[in-house]
Amino acid sequence: MLVALAGWQVLAVPRVSAVTPGPDSYVKNPSLTVVLNVKGLSKLSSVRVTFDGTDVTGKAARSGDKLTFITGKLSDGSHSVSFNATSANLFRHEVRKDWRFTVDTSIPRLVLSGSADEGRINTSPAAFGGSTEPYATVTVSGGGVKASGQADASGKYAVSANLPDGPSDVTITTADRAGNATSKRLRVYVDAIPPTLKTTQLGKIVRHSGLKIRIKARDQLGEPKLKLVLDGEARDYQGLPSHAVFTVKNLAQGKHTMVITAVDKGGNVVTDKQTFVIDSTEHFGNAMMWPGARGKDVKALQTKLADAGVFDGPKNGDYDNHVVTAVKKFQANNGMTVDGLVGTMVLNALSGQIVVDIGDLRLYLYRDGKLVKSYQVATGQPAYPTPTGTYSIVTMTKDPTWLPPNSDWAKNATPIPPGTENPLGTRWMGTSASGVGIHGVPPSEDGSIGTYASHGCIRMHNWDAVDLFDRVVIGMPVIIRL
Repeated sequence: MLVALAGWQVLAVPRVSAVTPGPDSYVKNPSLTVVLNVKGLSKLSSVRVTFDGTDVTGKAARSGDKLTFITGKLSDGSHSVSFNATSANLFRHEVRKDWRFTVDTSIPRLVLSGSADEGRINTSPAAFGGSTEPYATVTVSGGGVKASGQADASGKYAVSANLPDGPSDVTITTADRAGNATSKRLRVYVDAIPPTLKTTQLGKIVRHSGLKIRIKARDQLGEPKLKLVLDGEARDYQGLPSHAVFTVKNLAQGKHTMVITAVDKGGNVVTDKQTFVIDSTEHFGNAMMWPGARGKDVKALQTKLADAGVFDGPKNGDYDNHVVTAVKKFQANNGMTVDGLVGTMVLNALSGQIVVDIGDLRLYLYRDGKLVKSYQVATGQPAYPTPTGTYSIVTMTKDPTWLPPNSDWAKNATPIPPGTENPLGTRWMGTSASGVGIHGVPPSEDGSIGTYASHGCIRMHNWDAVDLFDRVVIGMPVIIRL
């Protein structure tokens, strides 16, 4: 009898056999009916049920071995349920069950990253990745294919699907642990094979300033997109990518970089990058220059920059960092954009010219063959005519001291220091013509401008001499004509 009694007690051991929602489960419905299946419920005493720490025993309904209660509307987050009771069973005097579940009513985010979001896929199988809610299930379906994967603890996911090459309409769905779901539809183009790209290959040194580059970019699924960038600037080409031609003229002396890129519909990228040096002339002024240039023209540039007082490095014919620094100083001194490149404005400033027309009594300043400004001047009187010919600026002085020339008209004269009555005004630009310069005048001689009044020099209103002084450099040609 004792054995039989013991066996009966074992079979009748009370326990919580099942609960709804289950332990550690996720639910999307905020209003729930919690169900506990309790074996031997009718024989238990001191039954107590708490929900989120609140006693809800009085609200719980019994039906056989089932105990149920309604939660009402819950907030998103974790919730706890606890069941306690006492039993007369020999083997279990206390019945206890504690568990938690999570309410989640939020629709999970779905972010697609990489080229797939732009409709381009270049992997086989097609790869989809991005971010969603942690541990959500992401499903990709389309093109007769369905594949899924689970996001990790940070929400990152990666799903591979064996989509066919070419276009496919795809639906990407993410479903979180509570069953909330959202989808994104897109049309993708799958192309796992990169395009081919062939271009004219240049040598490291190019002896001409113009280029003609032939390009052949092909892909098995149609014409790829072609992009050509020269020295950081996108350039246009002629023809289709499969038979394109790019031409350019008058490239600057120096180092250049050309990048040609072909991109197919799947997002595969093939790039051809070439770096080369243009060295097409040895004559300064024939072409623009920038870092990487070399030769006699660079040496001439270094000489001109040294004459302008901004370069003190070796005149080695290399456009190096010393030259870049000097060019920047020269540009800053002359109110130009400071970039260290010898472009049109720098060339004009270094290789422009002054034309003095004795008949017109005017001085003309030219750059790149274009008139920049003209000034009224005075030139030599009949007894001391201004010489004609081609000369250059050889000296430039602010607030000069007048020194008597070796001439009869200056006998017994003494030097005159800078000041309001200095015959040279405040600016002197000496030319390679002996004793002849371009200069300002003191106020007492300003009325001579527009006449033949000097002893051979070119006189200017003092304010015009100041203006011209800031526009010219040593070495600039000076042409004097009748």
